[in-house]
Amino acid sequence: MAHILVVEDEQILAKNLADALRYAGHDVSLHGSAEPVADKLDEINPDLALVDLRLPGMSGLDLLHLWRAKGSKTPVCIMTAHGNIETAVEAMKAGADDFLTKPIDLKELALVVAKLLQHQRVVDNLDYFKSRERATSGVATLLGPSPQMEEIRAKVTRLARSTAIAGEFPPSVLITGETGTGKDLLARAIHYEGPRAAMPFVHVNCTAVPDELFEAELFGHVKGAFTSAQSAKKGLMEIADGGTIFFDEIGHMKTSLQSKLLTALEHRTLRPVGATKERKVNVHVISATNRDLQTAIDAGEFRSDLYHRLRVVPIEMPPLRGRAEDVKVLALYFLDVYRARFSSLADRICEEALETLQAHDWPGNVRELSHLMENVVLMSDSAVIQPQHLPLTPARTQAKMELELQPVAQRLVIDFDSGKPVLEDLEYQVIKAALEYSGRNLSRAARMLGITRDAVRYRVNRYEGEKPQ
Repeated sequence: MAHILVVEDEQILAKNLADALRYAGHDVSLHGSAEPVADKLDEINPDLALVDLRLPGMSGLDLLHLWRAKGSKTPVCIMTAHGNIETAVEAMKAGADDFLTKPIDLKELALVVAKLLQHQRVVDNLDYFKSRERATSGVATLLGPSPQMEEIRAKVTRLARSTAIAGEFPPSVLITGETGTGKDLLARAIHYEGPRAAMPFVHVNCTAVPDELFEAELFGHVKGAFTSAQSAKKGLMEIADGGTIFFDEIGHMKTSLQSKLLTALEHRTLRPVGATKERKVNVHVISATNRDLQTAIDAGEFRSDLYHRLRVVPIEMPPLRGRAEDVKVLALYFLDVYRARFSSLADRICEEALETLQAHDWPGNVRELSHLMENVVLMSDSAVIQPQHLPLTPARTQAKMELELQPVAQRLVIDFDSGKPVLEDLEYQVIKAALEYSGRNLSRAARMLGITRDAVRYRVNRYEGEKPQ
């Protein structure tokens, strides 16, 4: 059971408390004054302390102040025969966790002890998981010796050292990149390397919450705000107060909510659904998306003002293809992780297998590599992973497609192996054909393409400034 320290100068009361606590199965240490405890604060580490307020010499409050100044998080319950509101407030301000008045009821004592010990177990578990999360979420987890990853680690380090992150209006970070590149890992690294690491990191998956519930989830709600609101509930932004909120796949957030999010970010305030008053919050906002937000803006699906608010510090996570040196490091890392998890025989990847992994184009990026290594290590019955053990799908070759664009009778050839941005080239050719057919009439071309006139103008200016006529 627990080790409980009792500091009480009344010998009969001290003995009764000790007997009751030992009967409940606890280990008890008794002291009649505060001085012996104060002299050994660095050595004494009880699970709970019951301290009398008025002691000969040093008072219980003085001992409590000293204990908290040393950084001790041990729960302390103050006992006094002079119970009143002022004394209770003073004790709580000094860091006491609870308050008992004499004569002490042993049933009340048992309840208070059980409550404080249970609370401390929750705190200890939370501290453990926080420390473990921090240890596995820092900049060191952004593996890879490639120049692209070196640059990203340098950016994270610069952000972590910036005093602005801890300020009232921390600069927002927008992480872009293909699916599976590790945008979530990067967001956690920024948080846990920075000055807000001890505060909450709240992950919001913008594609997982139904649209009709998103506002209440994000901003919270008051009791009775809607049919199922049986009680008030804090929103995710308020839960993240003081820490970081991470909007994953923010490119899919519906436009009606984007305006409310923009207002919250501009003023650092939020209004729960059904509430009449706003609440201030101080959060660092990190967002991520695999969507081209500029294209979404052109299509009227994302607000340009919100985009610029989120994109104060842009970071792009590079795809895994073309980073052979990173593939090797990551493959060996995943080998170690899954070998320990599955107690596998596999402990080495031969050079031929590493070359095979490095030659693959990894359309699923780091996530694909992780799952592949998990499969290989789990199913392996050999100490050395060979090329034949790798369930890789061979890359397609000569992947070409031809389209005929009507009514201009223009043939488009799409070559997926050319290494060029196929979608941009195809979009340019389609827009060019629509303009030719409409006689360069932007409004008519826009109706034909199903986009706005401004979107056509933007693309014309963009592509005709980049491509030969």
